Amino acid sequence: MTGTPSDVTPSLPFDTTGLERARRGVRDSSFYRSFSLLSPQSRDDLYDFYVFCRLVDDLADEPREEIDVRSHLAAWADAFAHDFAPPPGWEEAPFFLRTVEIARRRQIPASLYGEIVRGMRDDLQTVRIPDTPALLRYCYRAAGAVGRICVPIFGGDLERLGPYADLLGEAFQLTNILRDLAQDAAKNRIYLPADRMRHFGVSEQDVLNGHLHAGLRALLEEIWEHSEEDYKKAGELLSDPADRKTMIAARAMETVYHALHHKIRRTGFDVYRRRVALGPLEKAGVLFRLWREKKAVGL
Repeated sequence: MTGTPSDVTPSLPFDTTGLERARRGVRDSSFYRSFSLLSPQSRDDLYDFYVFCRLVDDLADEPREEIDVRSHLAAWADAFAHDFAPPPGWEEAPFFLRTVEIARRRQIPASLYGEIVRGMRDDLQTVRIPDTPALLRYCYRAAGAVGRICVPIFGGDLERLGPYADLLGEAFQLTNILRDLAQDAAKNRIYLPADRMRHFGVSEQDVLNGHLHAGLRALLEEIWEHSEEDYKKAGELLSDPADRKTMIAARAMETVYHALHHKIRRTGFDVYRRRVALGPLEKAGVLFRLWREKKAVGL
């Protein structure tokens, strides 16, 4: 669809405050170190794309009194629905223009950005997931579409490597869901599929109050196993040495996230008392192993 966005507030000022916060957040993120594995242009493009992701994610997650977050997310959604046409007031917004420039130069469909924003807008509602297919659709919007956009930024072929991005994005998001159970519960968000909750005898109050009984642990183990299979299948799709070289930054992210994934399980899914995270030495260790592999095969 092309044309001019029409269903957002006229002359909506760009969220420069949120933009600066997003930039700081990306620099402090677990993924930021992996950017150094890329060429300068890919590194700059990836940084700005992750700033976009952090900006719209914060609109859905962080309380803001000075702006209408729904209007800002609607502005982004409208722009992507109309082939990157700027919302009123954003015609000269440098970051919006930079986002469009990256997408056009890398030949990234506007619809992929639209999927990301759709996932963020879904988070503005009371989140309940009816079943596993709905959970996997959410994972695609939250992470699979992100992975697909990263493929051409890394220099890869989107059509060929899209399935890899889908699996890895799904694995990442399921790991996020396991890690963030307590934080999501505090926002009245439950990303566990309701049909599987019923199967294991898990109530909404169990999840919201952190009642980690045997049934809830069994459900989290099931989701963990699904994610673990995704990590395995993604690795199998990246068997070509040229693809492994192209996707080196994605593999670095995978190395860190997969280590976190296993640490969550080692705690017995005890994510309510403290947030599970990798310490600096743990991150350095897993990235060193990837670097050693890279040197050994001449990548």
